[in-house]
Amino acid sequence: MARIVLAAVLAGLPDAFAFVAPCRHTRPTALAGAKTDVVFGLLRRVPLVKRAVPKKRQPVKYVPPITVDAQPDVVDLIDAVATESEGVLEAVVQSLVDRGVAVQFEAPEPTPAPAPAPPPPDPISKFDALHAAGDVDALLAQLRDASRDSGGVDDAIEWRYARACLDASNALAEAAPAREGLVMEGLEAAKRAAALAPEDGLCQKWLGVMLGSAGDFQSPKEKIKNSYAIKEALDAAWRLRPEDGTVALALGQWCLKVASVSFVERGLARAIFGGSPPESSLAEALKFFTKAQELKPAPKTKALIRLVEKKMG
Repeated sequence: MARIVLAAVLAGLPDAFAFVAPCRHTRPTALAGAKTDVVFGLLRRVPLVKRAVPKKRQPVKYVPPITVDAQPDVVDLIDAVATESEGVLEAVVQSLVDRGVAVQFEAPEPTPAPAPAPPPPDPISKFDALHAAGDVDALLAQLRDASRDSGGVDDAIEWRYARACLDASNALAEAAPAREGLVMEGLEAAKRAAALAPEDGLCQKWLGVMLGSAGDFQSPKEKIKNSYAIKEALDAAWRLRPEDGTVALALGQWCLKVASVSFVERGLARAIFGGSPPESSLAEALKFFTKAQELKPAPKTKALIRLVEKKMG
């Protein structure tokens, strides 16, 4: 249709425009006029698609459908690629190692964890070890320092301190002047221990023992006064430690001393305290000595048993 319209327009307009042959040094003659404008206007209205050569259609390629069984497993493909890549990488690294360009990596051996630091030694265990070894001088020196450093408020140190003082005193000759000072030093430590732990059998035990040992250096008046405190401390220790042979021995010694008090000393006790002095008997002393020998056999205890039996006739 567009071609027919265009042919009719051109046939009716023979002189609408003229062409001038192009020349190298001349410019083409410009087309002008109302008819020319009409022609070009009509040409502009014709779509380009219809003026162009129809495009040749490409045949559609047939793609066969992929069945479920034929679909590749993505995980298997990834594993295959990873395995292949790993092999290639190992080959490259090995070639570099063989050429001396790189050094094969070796994992360092794990450093063993340092052994935990041993706990600090327990000073009480150290004191007991020295006592068991019989190193009286070293033990007494260390307990003095420990009592001073703790301010005298550790009952476990104080009663051991009293025991060490008595051991050091007994290691000296009977007439040695230093014996009295050691006994009195130990008595003060035992008093601190009993005040700190009145329900501790060991504290009460060593208070009674040190009070009895101090009687060797006291006047009759002081002995009688302390005899009540000795019995009170030893009774408390025996109640708290009924299987302690040392307590039974100390009670037997107290009973023997009280049973052996002279008439004069008893009269002095009545005058001082306004009542009867503490009383005991050789039979009670023998009972405690026998129990002490049963719990903790010792030659000293056996000798005391023979002495009491001899006195009893």
